[in-house]
Amino acid sequence: MRLKPPPLALAGLLAALLVPAAILIGLLSGSSGWGWPKGDILWLIRVPRVLAAFGTGAALALSGALIQLVTRNPLGDPHVLGVTSGASVGALLALLLLPAGFWLGPEVGAMFGALASMTLVFSLTWRSMGRGLSPSAQPGTVVVLLVGVMIGAACGACVSFMLAMANDAQLRNIVFWLLGDLNGASMWWPVWGALAITFAISWPQARQLDWLARGDAWAWTLGVPVAKRRRLAILAACIATGVAVATAGSIGFVGLVGPHVVRLTGLRNARMLLPFSALFGGVFLVLADTFARVVIAPAQLPVGVVSAGFGVPLFLMLLLRRRA
Repeated sequence: MRLKPPPLALAGLLAALLVPAAILIGLLSGSSGWGWPKGDILWLIRVPRVLAAFGTGAALALSGALIQLVTRNPLGDPHVLGVTSGASVGALLALLLLPAGFWLGPEVGAMFGALASMTLVFSLTWRSMGRGLSPSAQPGTVVVLLVGVMIGAACGACVSFMLAMANDAQLRNIVFWLLGDLNGASMWWPVWGALAITFAISWPQARQLDWLARGDAWAWTLGVPVAKRRRLAILAACIATGVAVATAGSIGFVGLVGPHVVRLTGLRNARMLLPFSALFGGVFLVLADTFARVVIAPAQLPVGVVSAGFGVPLFLMLLLRRRA
C-alpha cells in the first residue's frame, strides 16, 4: 500500500522549494546572459522586476481563486469581470493623451480604468449578487459573469478603436503593454500592498467562502450573509487585479491556472487555496518572465505571450484530466 503525503505537507514542501528557486533564477537571468549581477543592475533592475513579477502573479492567481469560489465557476478569471479590460482602456488612454514619459501615467490610468469597470459591474449587479436563493430568481453569480463579459467586450472595442487611432510611435508601446510586459517595472510595492489588502479582506472569511462555493442556499442555512460576502470577495479580486494590470499590463491565464494547479495537491478549502494559489501564481510569472528575457536574448518577449504559451496547454491538460 502506498502512503500519500498529507496535502498541506506536500504543498508546503513544493512552496519551500519553488519560491526560493524561482526568485534565484529570476535574479541570475537577464537579456545580457546568466550570472550574478553587480551593483545597480541587481538593486535597480533585477530585484524590482522579480518582486513586481511575483506580486503580479500572486495577485492575479488570488483574484482567480476568489472569483472561482464566489461564482462557483471553474473558468472564473479576473478577465471575466471585465476589470482587466477596463484597466487596459485606462492605461491606453494615458499613453495616448499624456505627454511621453509622463510619470506613472499608464499606471494611474490603469487604476482609474479598473475602478471604473469595477464600479460599473457593481452598479449593474448590486441587487443580483444577493439573489439566487429562490428557484425562480436568476442566480446572482450568472448575472455577474454575464455583465462582466459584456463590459469586457465593450472595453475590447474601445481598445481596438485606440489602436486604430494611435501613431507609429505610440503603437509599439500600446501593443507591448496589451501583451503584458515587465520590462522597466520598477514600481513593485503597489501590487504587494494590493495583495495584502486582498488577503486582509478575504482570508478571515475563508470558511464562509467555502460554504458560499457550495451554493447560496447552503450558505444561507449556515448563517452566511450571502450578498455581503460575495460583494466583498469580488471587491477584493478587483483591487488585486487592477493594481496587477497597472504594474505589468494585461496578462492572462495566471488567475485561471493557478487555483487549478493548487487543487491538484489536494488543497481545496479556501483557507489553504487562497495563499497557495498566490504563491504558485508568483512562481509561475517569475519563471515566465525569466523565459521571456532569455529565449531570444538580447531582445525580450512580452511576458504575456509566454504566460499564454505555457498556460493554454497546461489548462487544457488539467481540463482533459478532470473530464477523464
